[in-house]
Amino acid sequence: MTRPNESMSAKEVSAVLTDQELTVHARIIWTYLTVADQPQNSNSLAAELGLAASTVSKCVGILRERRLIRRLNGVWVPETASEEDR
Repeated sequence: MTRPNESMSAKEVSAVLTDQELTVHARIIWTYLTVADQPQNSNSLAAELGLAASTVSKCVGILRERRLIRRLNGVWVPETASEEDR
C-alpha cells in the first residue's frame, strides 16, 4: 500500500473512480483524501464535502473494507495497491 503523500498512478486513480461497486459519495471521499494536503477525520470530511455524517461513516466503512483507506492516528488516509500487489 502507498503511504500518505506518496504518488499514485493514473491507472490506480482511474480504477477507483470507475469502480461501479462504489457509490459516488465513496468515490468523492476517496478522491478528496487522495488530493487533500492533510489527512482528514470523518467530521472534517462531512464539513468539507457537505455530506451528512452518516453518509461519510457508511462510505469510509466501505472504503476501509476495500482497503482503499485506512485510519492512522484518528484520521483517514488513502491507500492503493503496492507494487507487490499488482
